[in-house]
Amino acid sequence: MSILDGYCLKHPVMIKKIDTSGNIAFLVMAGKSRYFLRLCGDGLRWRDKKEIEGELDLVDRLKKSGLPVPNYLKTAAGSRVVGIGNRYGYLREYITGRQGSGSPIGAQVFAVGKFLGRMHRIVRNYDAGGSRKNIDFGIEKTKRYFHREKKNILKSNFGRSHEFVRVWQEEMEGIRLPGNLSKGMIHEDLGKRHVFWQKNKIKAVIDFDRCYYGYLLLDLGQALRGWCFNGNWRRWNKENFKRFMAGYAPERKLPARERKYLLSAVKFAILERALAYCTKYVYGTRQEKRDEKFSHDSLFRQIKLIEI
Repeated sequence: MSILDGYCLKHPVMIKKIDTSGNIAFLVMAGKSRYFLRLCGDGLRWRDKKEIEGELDLVDRLKKSGLPVPNYLKTAAGSRVVGIGNRYGYLREYITGRQGSGSPIGAQVFAVGKFLGRMHRIVRNYDAGGSRKNIDFGIEKTKRYFHREKKNILKSNFGRSHEFVRVWQEEMEGIRLPGNLSKGMIHEDLGKRHVFWQKNKIKAVIDFDRCYYGYLLLDLGQALRGWCFNGNWRRWNKENFKRFMAGYAPERKLPARERKYLLSAVKFAILERALAYCTKYVYGTRQEKRDEKFSHDSLFRQIKLIEI
């Protein structure tokens, strides 16, 4: 594979494709070492070279501050980003350990809250050189995306499509954030599958592919959505919410103006994911009932369960 020629890897080199949710990924085995090669996908997953550089700038900043993020490799010429055609990405260490899933225990929830609080303290007012301006999963861009896709949703065989569109719009109308909230480079997708554990200690947080310069509060909302629902997303765990915030607050005390809008941030996280899984179904094989179900459950059930 020519993309690996620039690296000083031990031979023999073997490559195995890995299934992912949107990017293109490979397990690279070089001698006795293993690495992970990630290239950008299509559509909303596509990133240009400058955007990948911005992601790695953020990783460097977090690593320098002692946060557990993966180490990436440079080519012999010193390049961080590699590509084939217009597919850009990078090679990093392969993380071993237990990947989060299911219902996490309290110590893990506390640890992730602590990680995110520290990260937000580090990245507050930090913009990775403006290189990620095209990537934005914030409120206004999500609204525009919804209105652009609404007709396609209604024309598709997505179940309860008219009800979905109506309820999504009604819920989104109730979400308003003031413009004076803190911003920085955010992970945006700090869910269970993006944290690796060694016992109850975080070994590595991965996948900063969706990072962008945005409201820290929205990052917190997405993380709470990911860590405070239990039982296959059927129950909001108020104790886990308290544990998460107990880890977060000593690292970065949540200002009163942000605390006021925390419920809106979690609701927006649910709406954003409901829409994402809806359009994934619409533009996929239209046979993936799991995506349709998750989208329905998010909009019609999860959003009513939050207690803050």
